[in-house]
Amino acid sequence: MEDSGVMQVLLISPPFKGLLREPLGLYYLAGVLRSNGISTALMDFNVELPTRSEFRRRLQRLSPRIVGVTSYTFNFSVAQKIINEIKRVKPSIVTVMGGVHASALPKEVLESTPALDFIVVGEGEYTFLEFCKRILAGESVDDIRGLAFRRGGKVVVNPPRELIRDLDELPVPERDLLPFKKYPVATVQTSRGCPYNCIFCNINRFYGRRIRLRDPRRVAEECLTLVKRYGREKIFFFGDAFTFRSDWVEELCDEIHRRRLKFIWGCETRVDNVSLPLLRKMRKAGCVEIQYGIDYGDEEVLKNLGKDISIGEIDDAVRWAKEVGLFVGAFFIFNVPGEDEGTMENTFNLIQRVPVDAIEVNLLTPYPGTPLWTDPGAFDMRIIDYNFDYYTTKKYVMENLHFPKRRFVPAFKRLLKRLNLIPTPGYYPEIYDFLKRDIKPRAWREERRGLRRLLRL
Repeated sequence: MEDSGVMQVLLISPPFKGLLREPLGLYYLAGVLRSNGISTALMDFNVELPTRSEFRRRLQRLSPRIVGVTSYTFNFSVAQKIINEIKRVKPSIVTVMGGVHASALPKEVLESTPALDFIVVGEGEYTFLEFCKRILAGESVDDIRGLAFRRGGKVVVNPPRELIRDLDELPVPERDLLPFKKYPVATVQTSRGCPYNCIFCNINRFYGRRIRLRDPRRVAEECLTLVKRYGREKIFFFGDAFTFRSDWVEELCDEIHRRRLKFIWGCETRVDNVSLPLLRKMRKAGCVEIQYGIDYGDEEVLKNLGKDISIGEIDDAVRWAKEVGLFVGAFFIFNVPGEDEGTMENTFNLIQRVPVDAIEVNLLTPYPGTPLWTDPGAFDMRIIDYNFDYYTTKKYVMENLHFPKRRFVPAFKRLLKRLNLIPTPGYYPEIYDFLKRDIKPRAWREERRGLRRLLRL
């Protein structure tokens, strides 16, 4: 999307491979800045990928004082390339990085990225707002909570900022800042935080262990805006445990009915947080799809993963969802602690038994900030590759000490073939490539012409 005039702040979402979703984090940052009189532009390289020369021209036209770049672990190297290019174009621009990866490894990220000036650690809206105000006013930022930077050749990580107590005080995202029609589904954040203990997830380190819910009336109002103003007919409710409080979900459904909103929606949640009456009410309010993090089909392995769910709860949650007419998606993870040929067979039997409509198969990945990253040996695992380009959940970057590669690879091949997940080379391409190469890690390559151009920065 083209911007007119000079902007004080530019926010960038680097490209990544996966489901195309709106960059909610940048929307919220931009909303807070703009509501405080700071002119802000957004770029999402997943929908408007520039060439190197186009990117340079846009930087020169906008002439921002500050550029913020977010990143996940698997596209961190691309974020570094963008930061480097920004400094080449205009060294005086203040560069900032945020997101889960930089928040988990602020010292390492600053040391490996000389062109990066600052990191916003953790929940970023108010830290970044205070930072921008001071930079634009020519004031010191050294005492800002939640900020990391270099001083005298050493990295300084300030104490964390307190989490936002009331999410409803944040401005509602303004979709006009990006070409919103290019996103297939609108995304609405319903909560932040997660109280659970999955060893492979770092979200509670970023957003805390307490679930902070938005007012369901505010969520419904945002949906009304999406339907009436932007013409959106599909919405995905983004919350790490959407049905954690059934009374909250029921109130949201009531608000959707009260406003007579007509749209279809989906969500992701846990199997131990649903009931048949709740799912029935969700379906009547427009829900058509639910995604469960089932992850495995053996209770001992589920305990090893910190899941705290049972096979019985999995059976019930899927059956109830199908009974009310929902499309059911399920996530599974392999190469996990306690796994062997027998537990794989249990998982195969579960997948065959429960009536899920679609599954996504992933490999255990030790994201920074997770228990799995901090102490893999505690789970009888070891990290064998620290190249973050491979941390896509489709690459073999960890080894199970009791189920090593030489046993895991053939067993996993047999499982996928029995599940008929890879009938052609074009289906689940990363997993197919992973099998054909006997788990020889390599960075993913996206064949879109634009991304090839960007990676040459």
